[in-house]
Amino acid sequence: MYLFLNRFAILFSRLFTIFLFFLGYTSIAQTRDFRKEALLLKNVIVQQHYHPKEMNDQFSKQFYDQLFKALDPDKIIFAESDLKPLLPYRTLLDDEFNGKQWYFFNLLVTTYRKCLERSEMYVEQLSSTPFHWKVKEYMVDDTVHWPANEVALKEKWRLWLKLSLLDRLASMHELDSTNNPQFFDQNELTARMRVKASELRSIRRTLKHQSGFENYIASLYLGTFASIFDPHSAYLSTTEMENFLSSLSTEGYYFGVTLDENDRGDVVIAALAPGGPAWKSGEFHTGDILLALTWTGQERIDLAGVSLEEVNQLLADANHNSIEFTLKMAGGIQKAIPLRKEKISLEEVFVRSYILTGKNKIGYISLPDFYTQWGDESEGSRCASDVAKEIIKLKKENIEGLILDVRFNGGGSLQEALALAGIFIDEGALGILRDQKQNETTVKDMNRGTVYDGPLVLMVNGQSASASEFLAAALQDYNRGIIVGSRTYGKATAQNFFPLDPNQKEEPSLESLKAGAGFATITTDKIYRVTGKTAQGLGITPDVLLPDFYDAVIVREAILPYALPADSVYRQTYYKARMPLPRLELKKQSAARISSNSSFKTVMETSSWLKVKLEQQHEPVLLEWGNFLKRSNEDHQLYTDIEKMLKESTSVFDVGNGQIDLQRINADEYAQQFNKRWMERLKTDDYVEEAFHVVCDYIEWKKKNNKEYGK
Repeated sequence: MYLFLNRFAILFSRLFTIFLFFLGYTSIAQTRDFRKEALLLKNVIVQQHYHPKEMNDQFSKQFYDQLFKALDPDKIIFAESDLKPLLPYRTLLDDEFNGKQWYFFNLLVTTYRKCLERSEMYVEQLSSTPFHWKVKEYMVDDTVHWPANEVALKEKWRLWLKLSLLDRLASMHELDSTNNPQFFDQNELTARMRVKASELRSIRRTLKHQSGFENYIASLYLGTFASIFDPHSAYLSTTEMENFLSSLSTEGYYFGVTLDENDRGDVVIAALAPGGPAWKSGEFHTGDILLALTWTGQERIDLAGVSLEEVNQLLADANHNSIEFTLKMAGGIQKAIPLRKEKISLEEVFVRSYILTGKNKIGYISLPDFYTQWGDESEGSRCASDVAKEIIKLKKENIEGLILDVRFNGGGSLQEALALAGIFIDEGALGILRDQKQNETTVKDMNRGTVYDGPLVLMVNGQSASASEFLAAALQDYNRGIIVGSRTYGKATAQNFFPLDPNQKEEPSLESLKAGAGFATITTDKIYRVTGKTAQGLGITPDVLLPDFYDAVIVREAILPYALPADSVYRQTYYKARMPLPRLELKKQSAARISSNSSFKTVMETSSWLKVKLEQQHEPVLLEWGNFLKRSNEDHQLYTDIEKMLKESTSVFDVGNGQIDLQRINADEYAQQFNKRWMERLKTDDYVEEAFHVVCDYIEWKKKNNKEYGK
């Protein structure tokens, strides 16, 4: 069965999620032949990529520009004068990857190190004394042009640090309830030292990177090269792979999250381990920024400027029973979630189900990821099997309809998406794959029959991607379920994992890795709906569209640099859709509810506000405390209103457990705490409430028509 990644790629990505939580490790910088790796990377991408680009001067310019955007996104490391010796190579990098020369990389390493060390000096100097606050001046967020020379660069650093100080003070002020008029004077030094420490950590964790400075730059250099072909093609060095494999363990207690850093140095949630504490909480999402950690009975630890390695070590060393994670979501809302470490078991059931009882009795299933039983094809589908088991339990509770929630589900295995669609669709084609040679393959669910054929609603949002979109498209095309939510992410491509060296093993040992040359994740196929249309760059448009304040801040596939374009295939496929669903009627009923719903009104107002904020992000900012505090307070009040809205409980349905789950939960005190928080979250989720209304409307429509429908 075809997978979004090949067997090793999936094994790697899933094991990375499951095991590489916070196993802090150090690596010894090894001598690498970067030129050889570059040539091998170029060869394997050109051979395997779905649509390899021509290696010419235009490609070189794109690579050069994207590389410096990655090295210095805020334009505060380089000055134009630093780039003059590098600029002639802007049209020559394709030649370097074709083996003609290898001068640019070494010059880049030397220049970048010098510029980082200079920035380190600027931060030390400029933050050692108070800033002048009586001068009216502005910070312009110019991420297009580099400062002309060192004088201009130092001035930009001064304004950058001054802005960062005001931002830090505003954050501190949010936690101060005294309205102290002397707040600025009393906290300026503390905030300035924190800003200084944060900026120095950011610079030094690059200069003293755990893999070695040259290795770090090489990985970024080669990774950027791969990304010019499309956003999902990537590079992984042998050292990075070796660190990963050496950290694998099936024993131990973990929080169940994988961390990474974004381009601003924030520590973010990169992945959740299926079945882990963070996964089961239902409140962690990839992309959330980790702001602080608070162990039970101890002071909060502010993580601004703290390196990824330091955070990993903090969590790895923690022996406390419980810790509170403070996260900032995509829309800016902050939340505090208590967790404790648990032993991760591959045998654990990762899908959660509940019963929503109101006008009708509706089953609810949450599926945050399309996981599978990697490396054991005889076992078949894992998440599809788990969902099927939950549905069987819910059917014993005599549910009248079902809500399947794949919001924030970034995808996974196509095999799982196919099998999951097969739970609801009897037989037929489910989609089409097209490879580099334009060969088209129809993919099908090979198992006849269904597990559930009743009223179905699938919940999606802008972070539902890849396999989630494949499932949504299949259900929509077959008229098998009502899609509810906001437009999905728009990724309809498949990746495979390849060793750079043709002699390198695809499933490496630590020994074989040392002689290898790294790995590449390469986009090899495009994915199409059974109709021949695509979700690539477009996403799936729900049947019932709900307002979502994340829409303003979500970066979807279509706006990513070098994303593959949308197109169609004209392959004849056999599929027999059910009779049309009452989409228009359900949409009208939902729209009427939304128009009078105060929570969704707040969502729409917030979305509009966020759009304005994004449009204003490059406008000059007045560096004056009173003005900054006023704007900060206004933002904080809006977030407070949103958080209040999110805590309002619904009266439309009650949330409960099935009898089988209840027996298991009652035997475990910690499971009871998780379960309680899950039920409280469902009771306060306006989107689940509206999905409940939609499925009830659908049930009512079927009763009025008084006939078997869609079979």
